[in-house]
Amino acid sequence: MFQALRLFLTAHGASAFALGIHQVLLAWLSIGIVGLSASHVGWVQASALLPNIVFMLIAGVWADKGKPARIMACAQGVLFLAYTFLALLVWLSALNFIWLVLYAAVVGSANAFLQPVREKIIGELSRHSLQVKITRASIVQFSLQSLGVLFASLSEQISLVMVCVIQMLFTAVAGLSLLQLHRTPAFAPIAEAESKGDGLITDFGKGVSAALAEPGVRQLILLISFNGFMHMGLFLVAIPVLARDIYDFNAVQYGFLQFSFVLGMLVAYVTIMRKPALQFPGRGALFSLLYTAIAGYGLSREPTFNGLYILMVFWGWIAGYSSTHCRMVLQSIARPEQKGRFVSLYQVALFGMAPLGALVTGYVIGFIPIATLFLTMSLCSVCVFLLLVVGGQLWSVEQAQN
Repeated sequence: MFQALRLFLTAHGASAFALGIHQVLLAWLSIGIVGLSASHVGWVQASALLPNIVFMLIAGVWADKGKPARIMACAQGVLFLAYTFLALLVWLSALNFIWLVLYAAVVGSANAFLQPVREKIIGELSRHSLQVKITRASIVQFSLQSLGVLFASLSEQISLVMVCVIQMLFTAVAGLSLLQLHRTPAFAPIAEAESKGDGLITDFGKGVSAALAEPGVRQLILLISFNGFMHMGLFLVAIPVLARDIYDFNAVQYGFLQFSFVLGMLVAYVTIMRKPALQFPGRGALFSLLYTAIAGYGLSREPTFNGLYILMVFWGWIAGYSSTHCRMVLQSIARPEQKGRFVSLYQVALFGMAPLGALVTGYVIGFIPIATLFLTMSLCSVCVFLLLVVGGQLWSVEQAQN
């Protein structure tokens, strides 16, 4: 089992490094190289997220039917081709809005197949508590992702093409590790755990019905939908525009801004892993709304450079804290044969609302000051917190014990 875990975490980390590069490059190429408007940046970011709505549903059903590592390896192959395509565009100086949208859509489609399948593997690959399994995978992911972010921030020093080539290399490592994982004897019970079904749509419908029959899942989906629209959607557009228009950041400064966010997430994962088992993870997910309200208010005050970086660390900590607690809630409620579909529904709620939030932010930001947007986020976060606390179901979900 240790070999299987090592291969999975190797693939997980390598993929995260490439994703960290992607996150910085997509925003920086849009803002700094092509010079897109805020509304066009919103469309580029939305293109990376919209495919999740369709493909995550398929991935969730496939994850429950078996061979998850092979599915992830195929997705890494698509990512390798997409990153190669971007490298060619950069080398030929052929970047424009259309190519960026196409590239973002392909990467988003491939990532849609990674999310539910990876979550299913995390939940079943070892005998540790959910808290340890989720935070361990997250620490690996965001440690490598932060390194990818830092590496991408050096694009002006080592050339964009070289950054893209390194991104391709790490993606290849991830794909090869997953293929090896699929053939590992200790992984066989997960790889071959195929379940009988009645077809893609029928199987997914059963999974959705089972998920929505749980009051805790219904409230969790509402929370995640709000986080996707108001928090993630706003972040994807407002932060790059803030960095360019208010602070006049260059690539290195923007890269470190993204790194600050990821660093905050890492701090959250490490501290949660070292804590005793959390009995009621839903409560942490709910209180994250209040913490986000504080971060939004701070950003609305247009802080100094140092203050901005500190707030990014804080917001990253909130994101990691909230994500871990939400995932523990979901893994605690879902049965093993349903986890893929439960996770896909969770991810669709998050990544389905995020592009809508990004698009709305991209258009609204031309008429409303950024400070007002952050204040709106804070006020809405407090309102949703009160609504869900009154509901009560999410508050009382207990962490499952292995």
